[in-house]
Amino acid sequence: AIGIFHPFLDDPTIRLVGFEAAGDGVDTGRHAAALSAGEPGMLHGALSYLLQDSDGQTVEAHSISAGLDYPGVGPEHSWLKDTGRAEYRPITDAQAMDAFQLLSRTEGIIPAIESAHAVAGALQLGAELGPGALLLVNLSGRGDKDVDTAVKWFDLLGGQP
Repeated sequence: AIGIFHPFLDDPTIRLVGFEAAGDGVDTGRHAAALSAGEPGMLHGALSYLLQDSDGQTVEAHSISAGLDYPGVGPEHSWLKDTGRAEYRPITDAQAMDAFQLLSRTEGIIPAIESAHAVAGALQLGAELGPGALLLVNLSGRGDKDVDTAVKWFDLLGGQP
């Protein structure tokens, strides 16, 4: 999301909202929502929000999306959160997969599961803002690599391997 946020950083009339992987739910401990449920810490030489234990050691993250299954975020997102310039909301695996299916069926676009998190968040945000709201969603990856995951998630083969 940082790439799509960059052109709008200096325009305070643009609201920046990012969506992160909540896995099975932030309250379950099986998620990758470092901005929603993490604490500041050091990883790879950078201070950012991390999923960590009481000793400051990173803990395992979970997301259906391999690209989001990581215990931290970049320092830019941490700064945007701390300054209030951007807000971040968690999206569960189930919400992302529902959005994956919806976009595939209605628009013929198979999104990457990472992007499906943004689609799910945009659906929520659009419902909050109502008709006439203008939303920009970044579809950053193609979903053909995620079709196998979707087939398993939706049990499209009736339990067959």
